[in-house]
Amino acid sequence: MKYLVIIISTLYLAGCGLTLPHPATLLEHPALPKWETALKEKIDRDLPKQAEIIAPRNQSVSRLYELIDLNQDGHEEAVTFYRKEVDGTFQIHLLIHVRNKDSWSLKVRRPIAEGKAIDQLHVVSDQTKTSNQLVIGIEDLNTNTVYVLKDLLRSSAKIRKVDTYDRVAIADLNQDQKQDLLLLKKGRPAQVVYYKDVSDLSVRQTTTLTTKDGDLFADHDLFEVDAVDVSKTNGLLVSFTRDATMHVLLLRLEQGKLMQHTFGDQLEIVEPMYTYPKDVDQDSVIEFAHQYTPKGSRGRSDEEKPRITAYYTWNGLDVAPFLESGFELREEQYIDLEYNFVMRFPARWATRETIEKKDNRVRFINQETNEIDFELEVIPKSQYIANQQKKRIKEGVDYVYVIDTTKSYEEYAANVTLVE
Repeated sequence: MKYLVIIISTLYLAGCGLTLPHPATLLEHPALPKWETALKEKIDRDLPKQAEIIAPRNQSVSRLYELIDLNQDGHEEAVTFYRKEVDGTFQIHLLIHVRNKDSWSLKVRRPIAEGKAIDQLHVVSDQTKTSNQLVIGIEDLNTNTVYVLKDLLRSSAKIRKVDTYDRVAIADLNQDQKQDLLLLKKGRPAQVVYYKDVSDLSVRQTTTLTTKDGDLFADHDLFEVDAVDVSKTNGLLVSFTRDATMHVLLLRLEQGKLMQHTFGDQLEIVEPMYTYPKDVDQDSVIEFAHQYTPKGSRGRSDEEKPRITAYYTWNGLDVAPFLESGFELREEQYIDLEYNFVMRFPARWATRETIEKKDNRVRFINQETNEIDFELEVIPKSQYIANQQKKRIKEGVDYVYVIDTTKSYEEYAANVTLVE
């Protein structure tokens, strides 16, 4: 005991406090770096009174500012968008701050256009590859308008109003190492407007789509540029719904002109396809997907039956029906949102599994043999007890995922991934 007293006395005389940190301090967020604290303080000082900072809606994280290397000198500038109301009209402005170590100075304060919000923000290199320009979509009432902002750090900065749109895609469609601008414009008729080069905008083409009254372009429908077939040639995919089925159009560049591709004697693919595309096998070719309930599948009494998502890629053939001939199955997935896992089925296993969900188990039953190919048991972490008969293959935030060690489940278990 006397040694403990000596140690405590020594620490006290040396100036070491004995007070332990309050538990609440352990929950505090870590301090921001000096440069970020200084930037936020500078933005707050330079922001006009009654101005409201707005963040682009298409960005994955909503921030007070965007860090962009506008002049491609290796140093990022901070771009802040805000809006002000004057006589009942909103106008979008921007601030640009440049950094000097941990401090910031205001370089640019500039109005852009009338509008209430920024729908899109894209950073595109100019033709000389020496500066970055901003392609922004500004929303005002029921209209979205594209603007291109060039040379923002110079006194000769250019702000160009381009066109109205309902959907935007930016990609190198013609493979000339320059970014193209494509706009979907809903209406009667619906149109796709193609600008050959975002940095130039002098070449503009309009293609009318084969849509009808009542066709719906939902917010989640496709409007993208991607590799679409086995030759990995880029194309523009546009989809809409008509009579509860999905219609997919494919537009390609032919001799420099945007043309709608025909599938045999049809102008579109008509299938009950799921509208979210995915490159499931990471080969840079986009897959389409549709969902179905495998024959004989069962869920709990108060739940929907389990569903499979099947991913197909177009193989270049123009023979209908496309899911049997023009498309090749790449992969199927069972996605369990309750237990937060995905079971992936290679194409060679396709359409052979019946899914049965009962209690805390999910079974995949072979339709040909009626034998269980794979059974996954999902146990809450608080209830999990290690057992030699059970092998833990995954552990998530809430659950432990186990299989029976006496069964040949290893090949299937390797295809289980978590989505937490």
